[in-house]
Amino acid sequence: MKNGKLTSREIEVADLAKKGFGDQEIALDLDISLHTAKNHLKKIYKKLEVNTRAKLVALLNQQKG
Repeated sequence: MKNGKLTSREIEVADLAKKGFGDQEIALDLDISLHTAKNHLKKIYKKLEVNTRAKLVALLNQQKG
């Protein structure tokens, strides 16, 4: 499972993205800067080989089911 490559923080960010949180909402929820939230998402996209949030969410939903 590709998810095994993610850090614990990246998993938190990915989970919030899956729930529909925007970048700013992720930053606020995790008490991190917007820049840091965006950086985590870029790393997640690269590690999971996706290039959009929709593809990320689809992949995460596929792995759960």
